[in-house]
Amino acid sequence: MSNFYEELCSYSHLIFEDWNVSIERQSSQLKNIIELNWSQHKTILDVSCGIGTQTIDLSQKDYQLIVFDISVNEIERARKEAQQRRQTNISFSVCHMITAFAHHSSNFDTVISCDNLISHLLSDKDFFFGT
Repeated sequence: MSNFYEELCSYSHLIFEDWNVSIERQSSQLKNIIELNWSQHKTILDVSCGIGTQTIDLSQKDYQLIVFDISVNEIERARKEAQQRRQTNISFSVCHMITAFAHHSSNFDTVISCDNLISHLLSDKDFFFGT
């Protein structure tokens, strides 16, 4: 599956009419949800960050981001996009979603996953427990 995302990486932003507007809109919406439900939470784990559409801008909104994806290319693109926007409160890594907690311990307050992650959990065990 990661090969699909490695090839898609260069085109991921094209699903949005204006990717930069979408980055701002999605991070603002996520911030509103987080503040409404978990106002004290400041460290966020994004378990499927892709090229960073949902989380790049959250670091400007007083959050510390720990983000990962299974795709090396998507993580590199997200890192590059964050650097171009001078976003420094983001830690990037490559890892599979079902090993997220083992890989990142519990150094986060809130876990998010946007877009199509759930479809890649192929068994009930993966969905409910990871590995």
